[in-house]
Amino acid sequence: MCGKIVINGRVWEGDGTCKWVDEALFLPLQTVVERMGASRRWIAYPRQLEVEKDGKILALEIGAAAARLQGEEIPLNYPVYVEKGVIMVPVSLICRFFGLSWLYVEDVDALVLSRPEPALAGKTVVLDPGHGGDDPGVISGDLIESEFTWDVARRLGGLLMLSGALVTSTRQQGETVSLPQRVTMIEEVRPDLLISIHFNSFLCSEHNGLETYWYSNWLARQLAEYVHRGILEEIDIPNRGVRESAFHILRHSPAVSVLIKLGFATGAGDQYVLKDSWLRERAALGIFRGIRDFIEASPGQM
Repeated sequence: MCGKIVINGRVWEGDGTCKWVDEALFLPLQTVVERMGASRRWIAYPRQLEVEKDGKILALEIGAAAARLQGEEIPLNYPVYVEKGVIMVPVSLICRFFGLSWLYVEDVDALVLSRPEPALAGKTVVLDPGHGGDDPGVISGDLIESEFTWDVARRLGGLLMLSGALVTSTRQQGETVSLPQRVTMIEEVRPDLLISIHFNSFLCSEHNGLETYWYSNWLARQLAEYVHRGILEEIDIPNRGVRESAFHILRHSPAVSVLIKLGFATGAGDQYVLKDSWLRERAALGIFRGIRDFIEASPGQM
């Protein structure tokens, strides 16, 4: 089984899970039909199901070796089937019909479906996972900042690339890269956006919460607001607000830039969130939606 479904940046909260059949991944037809605003109808003769979206029609027959898309026959290695009253359709076929891309995130057992995002097409985003290599950042028990910031950046990068953005990272896993080296790389890439990911720390475990920083630029403040809101929609973490601060990478970045303090590595409550791989995936989803919504709300300014 595949336990979770993400469609266009949102976790599907309804019924239905995906299922692997040999090497093919299937998902409940009704789930994606509802989320994509399509319709379906049963045709008594020749006993087929039709899915319609924007004038396009996908004709399906249970157990058949092919489907028909706009009249064109599409061979199926694995046919459509019914399980406990639920029609299960190959992900590859659904993506072809709706024009979606997909990836399976194995460690959180999630299927991610994404349409091409016009707002993100051709946009370059640099992700900056804080610390790394010889600089582990905050260490609190088995939570090492550099490893977890890399994990969130990796998840976010996958979501952005799936939707059409160009993504670069200031470092790879376990790599030591100084702040001046990061700035030089950012200046060479000349990205549209920079997203820097860090954790916070304090002497006692009572301090918890999300902070998002910007510096000196009104667009950066707007991006920070969107990203901050997106994260709070996805994970249950105290809201410590959006703030202005002259962090080195924010001062020297030529891009619209924000620095996210994704909770306190030392916080008793935040540790629960940060150590959960699915909640880190959801935090990445929140950042992704914040980026997308910011660009959509800023036409002509990017």
